[in-house]
Amino acid sequence: MKPPRRHWSWYALGLIVGISALGVVLGALVFPLVGLIFETGYSSGQLARNGMSVLGFYFAIWAPGIALVLTVKREYEARRARADPDSKIA
Repeated sequence: MKPPRRHWSWYALGLIVGISALGVVLGALVFPLVGLIFETGYSSGQLARNGMSVLGFYFAIWAPGIALVLTVKREYEARRARADPDSKIA
């Protein structure tokens, strides 16, 4: 027996949080590396905080739109698969 599926709103919320967290982590890793390469004169901690802030912000801006598209796509494919069990989707 298949486990029950999560409601689409939890799926979308999980995507938004995950994408935003990815931006924070990437910012904390990438900005200090770039700062060391270009010798900016800032400490690694300052660069990591700045990277978390900047990339976290940009990823958080894009996250709701990406989550919306992926959630609608997932629900569309699931409904289409339920309506036509012989389809190749899902």
